[in-house]
Amino acid sequence: MTTQNTAATPVVTTGINAFRPRILHTAYFVADIERSMKFYCNVLGMKELQRFDLGDGVQEVILGFPESKGGGVILMWNTRRSTPYQHGDGYSRFVMLVSDLDATLAHLVANGTTISKQPTDVGALRYIMVNDPDGYTIEMMQMKRSA
Repeated sequence: MTTQNTAATPVVTTGINAFRPRILHTAYFVADIERSMKFYCNVLGMKELQRFDLGDGVQEVILGFPESKGGGVILMWNTRRSTPYQHGDGYSRFVMLVSDLDATLAHLVANGTTISKQPTDVGALRYIMVNDPDGYTIEMMQMKRSA
């Protein structure tokens, strides 16, 4: 535990917070990388940042939004695997913040994206849930503006 003194009160930092951590990416395996790349790049607008051969047939590509300082997605695939991946019961979703949920929804529908949850309002936010080509859930969220 680290204590950082400020002019007003000391702030106690626990864990690795003193090292200013941030989430960079979420990673998961996909069955068809070309199909997934079309969705993430053409529909969502992400760009390929890096690609790696991890050995034993496992490949990964790192995607991110060109104008974002936030994290991205790592899509992984195994060129030696022929059986489909099973989604574990521990995966929930990854969440993206958007500035206009209605326009985002219209774009996704126009591109044939499966909408698994229609716009829902909860407190200060509004969200939808969609599925990528492998069935992974992505939440698109917009913070409501105060009136």
